Amino acid sequence: MREGRVLINQKPAKPGDTLREQDEITVLDVDRTVIYRATLRGVWDERSSKWLKRGFEYWAVNKPRGVLASTRDPHHKNMVTHLVPSATRVFPVGRLDKESEGLILLTSDGELCHRLTHPRFGVIKRYRVTLDRPPSRDTIAAVERGGVMLDDGPTLPVKVNVISPRLLELSMREGRKREIRRIVEHFGYRVVRLVRVGFGPVELGDLPLGKARELTSDEVAALRRAVKRPHQSVENRATERLNRRPASGRPGQRWGRRSSRSSARRATRKGSRS
Repeated sequence: MREGRVLINQKPAKPGDTLREQDEITVLDVDRTVIYRATLRGVWDERSSKWLKRGFEYWAVNKPRGVLASTRDPHHKNMVTHLVPSATRVFPVGRLDKESEGLILLTSDGELCHRLTHPRFGVIKRYRVTLDRPPSRDTIAAVERGGVMLDDGPTLPVKVNVISPRLLELSMREGRKREIRRIVEHFGYRVVRLVRVGFGPVELGDLPLGKARELTSDEVAALRRAVKRPHQSVENRATERLNRRPASGRPGQRWGRRSSRSSARRATRKGSRS
């Protein structure tokens, strides 16, 4: 470093420099040729053209219909992990049912995967949903309002964007099993096609069907920012309101012990009865 052969984003590094997730470290030889490059993905040896130390991997896949979003299933040969050209063991982030298509993330970073799928962080997923017939305004309003009662509980509010009479874009923070299909069936409609087009800050874009690409360092950093703090969702606010209620559940009753004046009145009444 004193000789100026360690660079951060092509600038000489200094003691005490702070590194960010998207930064690239370059180590130069005495003749100023590149020896190593280090990023979030690991350490790359320029001389041998191979990874010396591989970091976490982050992939985006455009999953076709009929492919299972799982890492292992003895009864199913078409799994989304087979579409990732990597020897590293990666696993899907969340679920995308067999009959659905579109964006699914895969990673070897267990902590980030846990945060991206945990309800308390409320990462938004976006879907393009084609129905068998145009939905009514009342149906769209009910879905947006939330509270649609499914067999595993009520839904949170969903943002609905009408693209065409039968094509909707849904943005939602939940990710329960087959939730969109169950919501649609609850109102008497049928899903013809369901494609996930976005997961948090990551977009499906023009990624071909059945293909995979590695996420950029900016996308990984954006995903980390998205789960830095829990999201104050409708569910959190409802729980918070419930926790504010007194133990008796009577509206208007305050927290804490009853006033000494009330206690004295009760004691007087009790003494008079005895």
